[in-house]
Amino acid sequence: MTTSAAQHAPAPAGPRRGLTVAEAARRLAEYGRNEVTAARAVPLYARVLTQLRDPLILVLLGAVVLTLAVGDHADAVVIALVIVVNTAVGVAQEVRADNAVAALSALSAPNARVLRDFAPGEVPAAEVVPGDVLILGEGDIVAADAELAEASALLVDESMLTGESVPVDKDPGARLSAGTVVARGRGVATVTATGTASALGRIAAELDGRREPTPLQRRLGALGRVLAAVTLGLCLVVFGLGLVRGVPIATMAVTAISLAVAAVPESLPAVVTLALALGARRMADRHALVRRLPAVETLGSVTVLATDKTGTLTEGRMVVQHVWTPRCTFDFYGVGYEPEGDIRIEGKRPTPDELEFARELLTVTALCNDAGLRPPQDSTDKSLWTAVGDPMEAALLAAAAKAGCADRARLVRERPRTDESPFDSTRQRMSTLHTTPSGQVLVCLKGAPEVVLQTTILADTTDLLRGARQEATLLAAQGYRVLAVASGTRDDLPRHPAEAESGLRLLGLVAISDPPKPHATATLAACRAAGVTPVLITGDHPATARAIAKRVGLLHGDHAQEHVVTGPDVAAGRVADSPSSRPGDHAARSPR
Repeated sequence: MTTSAAQHAPAPAGPRRGLTVAEAARRLAEYGRNEVTAARAVPLYARVLTQLRDPLILVLLGAVVLTLAVGDHADAVVIALVIVVNTAVGVAQEVRADNAVAALSALSAPNARVLRDFAPGEVPAAEVVPGDVLILGEGDIVAADAELAEASALLVDESMLTGESVPVDKDPGARLSAGTVVARGRGVATVTATGTASALGRIAAELDGRREPTPLQRRLGALGRVLAAVTLGLCLVVFGLGLVRGVPIATMAVTAISLAVAAVPESLPAVVTLALALGARRMADRHALVRRLPAVETLGSVTVLATDKTGTLTEGRMVVQHVWTPRCTFDFYGVGYEPEGDIRIEGKRPTPDELEFARELLTVTALCNDAGLRPPQDSTDKSLWTAVGDPMEAALLAAAAKAGCADRARLVRERPRTDESPFDSTRQRMSTLHTTPSGQVLVCLKGAPEVVLQTTILADTTDLLRGARQEATLLAAQGYRVLAVASGTRDDLPRHPAEAESGLRLLGLVAISDPPKPHATATLAACRAAGVTPVLITGDHPATARAIAKRVGLLHGDHAQEHVVTGPDVAAGRVADSPSSRPGDHAARSPR
């Protein structure tokens, strides 16, 4: 991006008109390409000079000059070799790390669908300009910051910006950020910012700031300055005392220079560089990239580790873990979106009759579903199954496969969908209508328990609804995202799907979570053993933060709530957990 003026360009005449090709070309010339300007490559000589500016290296350079002055060429060669090795190792580490980081920079969409001259078409994402009209569908990457003009059941995955694995429902007027992904639905949006003015561009600008010296660099720099001053002072004292005693000036000059050479610790930079290089190599073997060697020592000085939850401690993938029905509760096991896993009832395998309750519920969730499952490219790694669409709905499909339900393609053939009422933030539920082989209409519904578990929707007894509400509250307190599932049959097709959302039968509840990574507990235990206090920071509800913190071993015992605080509590100086459910950051820390 060559200018920063692309903040809020004028919108086109209408959301369905788009820009003309000529106007798009003019704006491209005015605002520049929709690219995040890469940091200017650091030339090799600049990297070498940076290494040589270290105060301790400057002392060694002075020592080379002095040893040459007294004719000690062997020592001069040794000291120069230490300088060359130290500089070469530091420069090589920086170049290797920068090359690896550059390989991770392809986050923007390669192409974008836009309206130009009233007609839709594809253009390179780099040629999208402010005022362009984006046409968004499932799986599309948003090419630039935009304002949503039209939306139909639109869910956007913003995990690459916020870290949260659950897609966000977007309504007309909402803002879309560059680099986010459409998980479900479709929309039309007007571009408001591109390049460095976009969300990705601002993040890149924040990362390209001035580098502060590490504690090790500051200490070694101070040591170099003190060493140089002390050495110079001692040499002057020795030189002066020699002259007072009548020693020839030439002899005292050689003596003072020899003293300066002897006082310089030639091997210190080499030892420090070697130790840091070994640390960087060990970290690389564990897939941790160190861009600059002194950062290894900085990492070793960490006393508090603040970590995100989603995708860091957790897998970043939604998984069905419990299914509650009025007859029994099922525990589901498995990895990610892999459609294979075990099912248990209180530790025992369910009987065929018991399993039928779970199959009935999960068949409805598979029909009332717009997602899909994509198998891994490598058949040997089943954990690489990925979600196509809403991750929560993909988790429901995986659970249905574990329970032995027919695959979704077969279900759709046998019971084709005739109409639907999509989920939105107001209704908080989704319903679909299907034609059964007998000619009846099957109504499938899933949604938030507080909305679904109502007598206006369900025809179940008051006692059953009360018990379901209590179970939903208990599961939510354990950090799960809970869905209520219901179904019913009709003889006629209603004019609108919402008219069929009454007189249904409750099938049960589904508890979905983003489970912790298998090694998260051991990793946090290793941090504590090393004297590092781990802190979990998340924007989730305090109950969710507490549940995940317990599961990974951050919190222990019945008094764990004393170690969960909200952002407002921290700002107010309160360390006890607040009973409120105010939104904002929440932190869970390990007791020491």
